[in-house]
Amino acid sequence: MSTTQTNIEIQKATAERTAEIRECLEDIRARVVSAAQALAVNGESRKIIVAVSKYKPSADILVCYEYGQRDFGENYVQELVDKAKELPFEIQWHFIGTLQSNKAKLLASVPNLHTVQTISSEKIANALNKALPTNRTSQLNVLLQINTSGEDSKSGLSPLTPSSINSSQLSDVQKLAKHIVTSCPNLRLQGLMTIGALDLSLSANETERNADFERLKETRDILERWLQDGIGCSHAVSEGGYVSRGWGWGDECTGKLLVSMGMSSDFEAALKAGSDIVRVGTGIFGSRKTKLWSSS
Repeated sequence: MSTTQTNIEIQKATAERTAEIRECLEDIRARVVSAAQALAVNGESRKIIVAVSKYKPSADILVCYEYGQRDFGENYVQELVDKAKELPFEIQWHFIGTLQSNKAKLLASVPNLHTVQTISSEKIANALNKALPTNRTSQLNVLLQINTSGEDSKSGLSPLTPSSINSSQLSDVQKLAKHIVTSCPNLRLQGLMTIGALDLSLSANETERNADFERLKETRDILERWLQDGIGCSHAVSEGGYVSRGWGWGDECTGKLLVSMGMSSDFEAALKAGSDIVRVGTGIFGSRKTKLWSSS
């Protein structure tokens, strides 16, 4: 195992807890592979599991890390910062909570911050772009948060439709995407995320499609075409397919915008709908206890 970033000693999980987490993680991985099999034939087999470690101790995260897990998600800035200091540098941290601009500098100070999945304003994008250290060697991946369910309790921008993209005035999604690509050189627009209405997944049968997932995919497809055509951000093409070079958007491997949708209770439905990233917490670590960090 790689050494941690500090000399802080992490109390190891018990043998029983270690076995429990490993069993759950192995089960989630198997279910992800199974749910994604239908898409694998089309060359879309690459799926990212973000283990949501909110409120969980570093000992639990270390169990997953030692079992090959590298992507972890946190909802609170201070919690992510504290854990990043204790845990291996090879971890790729995803911030998946609501980000306030006054917390951007603290979050950006984490050297192995990999992705911020909840960007919904130019103010936050600007704050992150400005706060990233000059010695950082790679762009910070960001996802635009889309409110596909239209619920007031959820953050995010309104999804795109074919009619909205044909309007003479840019939508909020277009404006923010363009701003990040053209004015935030330290950020890379990697894709879109949503927290859909849970009842759509729980009530749907095998033949029904989750409307929130479909809205996010439609928004992704529309935005991707607009980025390629509307602001001149076409991709260079290599023998292995699309390769994004210097444009600040798209997955570095495929050049396509990724979608992050699906959590512990509905990640299989999300994967079958075409999700690239799933955020699984309870399914790996079990039910959450109480909040340990007061800062967000």
